[in-house]
Amino acid sequence: MPSQSRQLRLPTSLALLLSIAFLALSTPVLATSPGAKENSKPDLICHTSDLADCYPRVFEATDEFRKVHDDQELPHGLHVRLNMNTGEKEAKINVPDEVDASLEGLPVEQDIVVVEPEARDDPVAPKGAPVYESAGKIKAPQHEAKAFVDAMKLLKAERGEHDPSFDASLEGLEELAHDMYYGLKIAEDPDVVKSLVCHMIQEPFPKAQGAESLPPRDQQAAAILAASLQNNPTALAEVSKQWPEILKHHCPQGMAPLSSELFRSIGPRPVKDNAEHTAAANLMKARVAAVGGLIKDPVIRADFLRSDLMGELARVLAREEKEWATAQRKAGLFAVDNFLDQDMGAVTGQWPIAPKLTDEQCEKAGWQTPEGCWDYHVARIARANKGDKGHWSRDLQARLAAARKGNPAPSHHVEL
Repeated sequence: MPSQSRQLRLPTSLALLLSIAFLALSTPVLATSPGAKENSKPDLICHTSDLADCYPRVFEATDEFRKVHDDQELPHGLHVRLNMNTGEKEAKINVPDEVDASLEGLPVEQDIVVVEPEARDDPVAPKGAPVYESAGKIKAPQHEAKAFVDAMKLLKAERGEHDPSFDASLEGLEELAHDMYYGLKIAEDPDVVKSLVCHMIQEPFPKAQGAESLPPRDQQAAAILAASLQNNPTALAEVSKQWPEILKHHCPQGMAPLSSELFRSIGPRPVKDNAEHTAAANLMKARVAAVGGLIKDPVIRADFLRSDLMGELARVLAREEKEWATAQRKAGLFAVDNFLDQDMGAVTGQWPIAPKLTDEQCEKAGWQTPEGCWDYHVARIARANKGDKGHWSRDLQARLAAARKGNPAPSHHVEL
């Protein structure tokens, strides 16, 4: 009886041992080969039950390049490369100053193979093909907004002195002007552009009853013009074509053509109290945005620069009331984006041109400061905000100094 029990237990034990061995070999684990300690053999990594597929945990380098498995450890100091044919990582014993025979005859710089591109001719457009326009075609809406049509009619009629619907139509037009189609339609109509410019620079009508909560018309007109040109090169091209005629236009209340009125009236207006400071500062922000859209055209830009644009904006920087802080920031970024920072599309070398004036001259000039006082007022604003390391004036001050150094204009005394 005891012998029979022993006979039954032996197969059971043998089966259990075989099952453990099979599981150990069939599971992809980090394994230690039998007798590793006695024979000092390396640890193996096995992903199958076939011992022939196992490989050392630590890569064993030779004099020849061999494949490195993703889960292998690489000792330091080996020559490692990526096989460009197979996409596999390979390594071997590093030999200093050894030249890779596979790279013989190829130009090599800093271990990077330089492959010369094949020469090819620039494509030539077929004869009669349409000219490529980078802005692309502007798609028209299925139905033009009635509010847009009505606002355009009112602008061309130069009406609305006591009509609150006129102010409401301007507010709706500003929203639509951001759309590329409506922005282009505004720019295409010379009468509308002339009306917007006139409203932007002229003293605003007293607000009609029922329109008290709406922005002033001069501010709205500037905002519409700015929105229609923003990121819309096709619209700007239309305004550029009309520009000579726009400058000949006489505004309803103007004594001179826009060639004089526009440039003379672009700067800040005299103000009396805090409420007027706020309104004047908001108007200047809108005007700066409108002029920023216009001067993307080189011809229009040249006209503004000849007519003391930057002197007018220096008078914005000269204001010391807190209500002008955001308008000053707008003027400062205008200078950076258009004249000082090439990464932002600026055309450098065009400004500053006027000589830098002394601190005494700029202090004496007050808010009627000329263009040569940009440096003084930017430095003054930077000092007032010295605790803010990211303040816009710090970047502008550095760029302005660099521009003066690269394009020096004599700093001398100028009678004001």
